[in-house]
Amino acid sequence: MKIDATVWTMASLRFLSAAIELCAAIVMLSLNDVKKAIAVNTLLAVVGPTIFLVVMMIGLVAVANELSLFKLVWIGAGVICIFIGIYVVK
Repeated sequence: MKIDATVWTMASLRFLSAAIELCAAIVMLSLNDVKKAIAVNTLLAVVGPTIFLVVMMIGLVAVANELSLFKLVWIGAGVICIFIGIYVVK
């Protein structure tokens, strides 16, 4: 079975994200300080959404010709709602 290049790229970015998360957890344990662990976690707050956006964009570009403009707008609205929920709503 041949894996699609786009799927391979998306999965690879997710593996990279998981590796970054694992390394961050190891760093937190090795630092053994709550304030430093919070600083490391803050960096992860940037990495996670960035990987999410990049993977979504790669996937959407790959299927853009199969989706109507209406569906792409709804997907974009959903992504915007996720970021509003993460960064705006308190």
